Amino acid sequence: PFGCSPRSTSAASAPPGAGITWPSATSRSCCRSDMRVAPPLLHSRPLLAVRSSAPAHAAVMLSPAAVPFDAPTDWFVYGHLHFILALPTLTLLSLSPPLQRAAPVQKQAAYAFIAFIVVVGVVQSFIWDSYGASLGIWEFNPAKCTLRESIPLPVEEVLWLFHHVLKTALYQLKAFELVPAQTERGVPSAALRGGVSAALLSAFAFGGWALALSPDDSVKCLGLVALAFSPVWLVIWSIGSSFVLRHADRITWGWFAPGVTTVLIDCLGQQQGVWRFPPAFLSGIGSGYLKLDIFLVYMVSTFAVTGTGAVILAAAEELLARRSALGEPPPESLLEVASYIWSSCRASSLSVGGEAEALSYEGSEVAAAAASG
Repeated sequence: PFGCSPRSTSAASAPPGAGITWPSATSRSCCRSDMRVAPPLLHSRPLLAVRSSAPAHAAVMLSPAAVPFDAPTDWFVYGHLHFILALPTLTLLSLSPPLQRAAPVQKQAAYAFIAFIVVVGVVQSFIWDSYGASLGIWEFNPAKCTLRESIPLPVEEVLWLFHHVLKTALYQLKAFELVPAQTERGVPSAALRGGVSAALLSAFAFGGWALALSPDDSVKCLGLVALAFSPVWLVIWSIGSSFVLRHADRITWGWFAPGVTTVLIDCLGQQQGVWRFPPAFLSGIGSGYLKLDIFLVYMVSTFAVTGTGAVILAAAEELLARRSALGEPPPESLLEVASYIWSSCRASSLSVGGEAEALSYEGSEVAAAAASG
């Protein structure tokens, strides 16, 4: 998100009688003369004010100074949000580092998940985040962040993408260690698979309509979320739906813990004037700083990380336990895990060779199953 204007400028600078509204696209200007000029993507379109007595298509151009950021302090900046968000993550790492009891193939799977999601997740997030800023859906306060001409987002926002992805990956790793699998459950039914896939395809179609065709700006934020992430969810569901029901509790904890904390940090960022969300691009559903559209932005993007990790981690654990139950040697490479994911996707089954569908992974039950095999 975000444009800015000098704090000393008041709304009184608007033309008499003009009702100031939010911009139809991001508008940025520096609040201090010694700051860099924002890159073109961040200040390419001016703010608009529509006179209530004028036709719907008539608009009066205003300076970005007409809508200054509302910040209660000058000292609280974007970097402080990074620090606050990092506190629970660093505490968790220090008290309970992940992968302490993991088998070699599980460690390989975890490292592969982190490497993949950092590269793919950050690149995808950078693209849609930049596009949302160019539309004006979110605006950053240049007095509280660092702008560079070479990138379309503040430096702190780019670092936020890495921070959010890594934090979510860590929480998903810990969820798989601390929350037991629901081994009595099987794979989703064909009806459930088809229904979820159809819903995600519908969301994608809605996103395309909202951004490309709809004249209503209030659906732009929801449309961007749907267009950017419904394909990601569809890929995750198509490949890894066989694992979802048995690992639903782990997925839920690994999703909601980082998602909700990030939403709370976002509310603090709004309250401190670090960023803002022009109401013209929102549905209007929410209370105070908690807005439905922005809640979905964070929760949907968080699940993209959580779901990816859940498929990889669940497949490694399932394959390890099922081979043990059959008395077979454990998998040694990620290629075996990838092959298992693909076979479970094609066959809609987690079985590797006749072992019981409901299988416990821990303690004496696995050892007993392995010994009997």
